[in-house]
Amino acid sequence: MTNLLIKLFIKDYKNIKDENVRKKYGELGSFVGIFSNVFLFIIKFLVGVFINSVAIMADSFNNLSDSLSSIITLIGFKLGAKPADEEHPFGHGRMEYISGLIVSFIIMLIGFEFLRTSFFKVISPEDISFSYSTIFILLITIIIKLWQSFFNKKLGILINSHSLIATATDSRNDVIVTSVTILSLIIFKLFSLNLDGYFGIFVALFLMYSGFNLAKETLSPLLGEAIDNELAEKIKAIALSYEEVIGVHDILVHNYGPNKSIASLHVEVPNNIDIVQCHDVVDFIEKRIQDELNIFLTIHIDPVNINDERIQTILNAIRDVFKNYDEDLDTHDHRLVEGENRINFIFDLVIPYNFSKEKEKSLICDIKENVKALDNKYRCIINIEKSFINK
Repeated sequence: MTNLLIKLFIKDYKNIKDENVRKKYGELGSFVGIFSNVFLFIIKFLVGVFINSVAIMADSFNNLSDSLSSIITLIGFKLGAKPADEEHPFGHGRMEYISGLIVSFIIMLIGFEFLRTSFFKVISPEDISFSYSTIFILLITIIIKLWQSFFNKKLGILINSHSLIATATDSRNDVIVTSVTILSLIIFKLFSLNLDGYFGIFVALFLMYSGFNLAKETLSPLLGEAIDNELAEKIKAIALSYEEVIGVHDILVHNYGPNKSIASLHVEVPNNIDIVQCHDVVDFIEKRIQDELNIFLTIHIDPVNINDERIQTILNAIRDVFKNYDEDLDTHDHRLVEGENRINFIFDLVIPYNFSKEKEKSLICDIKENVKALDNKYRCIINIEKSFINK
C-alpha cells in the first residue's frame, strides 16, 4: 500500500535528494494524515457521544489534533522547500522544525483540556454504554493507526524527516491510547466498574507527555546539536583517505534543516608540504564531502612538524597522565616554539563536558609536571576545548 501510494503520487520518487521530490514525499505524508485522522476523529467522536465515554472523546480529539499536525507539517514542508534568498542564504529548511514545535504545543494544550474534563468525570462519574460494535470500530481504528505509523516512518526514513518520524511515533502512541480505552470498556462490561474518568486522565497525561517529548525533539536541532558520531567518522574517513592529511579535528556541523548542513573542520598536514598541493587536496576533500554527504564544507589547515621526535615523546608523557583521568581525552595542534631559556609546547586539549573545574585544574597540573620532568625547559601552553561530537 505504501509503495503503491508513493509510485502513484510522486514522479521520479527514487530521486530523494532532489528538493522537489522530497517536498512531494512530505505532502503525501501530510495529506494521508489529514484525511485518515479526520475520518478517525468523526468515527471515534460519534462512538464516544453514543456511549457517553470521555476517554473515547478525548482519544477522538487526539486524532483531530493529529490532522491539524499534518496540516502544519504540510505548511512546514512547503515553507522549508523555499530556496535560499538574500535574507536567508542558508535556505528555509528549519521551518520543518518550527512546524513540529507548534504541533507539540497543540498536543499539550488538548491534553490539558481533557485532563480537566476527565477530572470532573472522576468526581461525578456517568454511566457508559458497552457494545461489541463499539469495540469492533475501535479495533479498526487501531489497525488504521498502525498502518499510519508504518507509512510515516517509512517516508520519514526515506527523506530523513524528523517531523514525519515524529508523526509515526505519535501514531504508535495512539494505538496504545485506544487500546487503553478498549480496556476500560471491557472492565466496565465484566465488573460494572466505571473507570472512564481515570482512563481519560491517563489519556490526557499521555497526550501531554507525548507533546512534551515532541517539543524536545524538534527544539533540539533549533538550539544546535552535537554532530552524530557516525557522520563525524564518515567525514574523517574521507579527509584521511588523502595521504597528505595526517589528522582531523574540530569538526563542526550546523544544521539548517534536513539534508541542509554547513560544516567546518581542521586538517593536519606536514609543515613542509607545498602550499599549492595542499590547497588542491583541501578542494578535493570539500568537493567529495559536498557530493557524498551533501554538506557544504570549509577546511582550516594546521601545519604539523612530523620530523621532530620530541613531540611524540611529549605526547607519550601526556597520554600516561590520561590513564589516570579518562581514556577519551585527546589533543591536537601540537607545536614546539623554542626560546632562549624555555621551549613552549603549545596544543589543544579536548576534555569531556562532565569534567569539573577541580578535575580540569588537576589534569592540567599533572600534564605540566609530567612534561617538565622530561626536560626542565619544557613549558605547556594548553588551550582547553570541548568535543562537538555526540558519542
